[in-house]
Amino acid sequence: MNFDDDTRDEILRGRLALWQPRAGYRFSVDSLLLAHFVGARPVARVADLCAGVGVIGLALARRWPAACVTLAELQPRMAELARRNVEDNGLADRVSVVEVDLGHAATARAALPGASCDLVVASPPWFELGAGPMVPDESEALARHEVRMGIADLSREARRLLVPGGRAAVVFPSDRLVALLGALDGEGLRPARLRLIHPRPAAPANRVLVEAVKGGRSGKSYPPRRGLAVEPPLVVRDEGDRYTAEARAALGEPE
Repeated sequence: MNFDDDTRDEILRGRLALWQPRAGYRFSVDSLLLAHFVGARPVARVADLCAGVGVIGLALARRWPAACVTLAELQPRMAELARRNVEDNGLADRVSVVEVDLGHAATARAALPGASCDLVVASPPWFELGAGPMVPDESEALARHEVRMGIADLSREARRLLVPGGRAAVVFPSDRLVALLGALDGEGLRPARLRLIHPRPAAPANRVLVEAVKGGRSGKSYPPRRGLAVEPPLVVRDEGDRYTAEARAALGEPE
């Protein structure tokens, strides 16, 4: 594979270095905000669905030295960059890359074993088909638009991969929050935490972070049922267009 069209970018104050396309789809701050939202409590087994070059899963692997992480990605080029990122960051003993079409249930079942994860994270395609013009770059279109999979597919696979009591954490456009909550709940993933992301203090939210918990069978719930916790909003930049203290923490910068 020719990497001349890619860049190598250090994040988290140099704790990770990630190859990504120079043009087309590149990861954004939203991925690191999701990793921050997941929290510090370690888990043993993580799946990063729609992983792209692997930023979320690799950030969590770096945070939790004992965690085993699977990066699941549809596009061959992005999956190859994810593999290179795993190797370059010295994480090949704990992080693997699976090239898989999550929108095809039978294919996903064959590639990823069920009930194998404590945590599933995802920044899935955000835009419904027909909701607006599609970006011309094919790779970017697959990453941003529900061409090959939607949130119903994501919710199905998250539920299948999680153990009872396991968590799914997703970043998504805030104007599609109702659809996201419905898809998760429809698969038995009970929304437990919600946090809106505002680009600036006076701006409306444009993203949302949601954590859902897989319930048990026979009326049991792991952990015991509680209502949905709506957490204080996360503001990315202050009035002076500087990152806020919490955004800097998510990015690995000193407060």
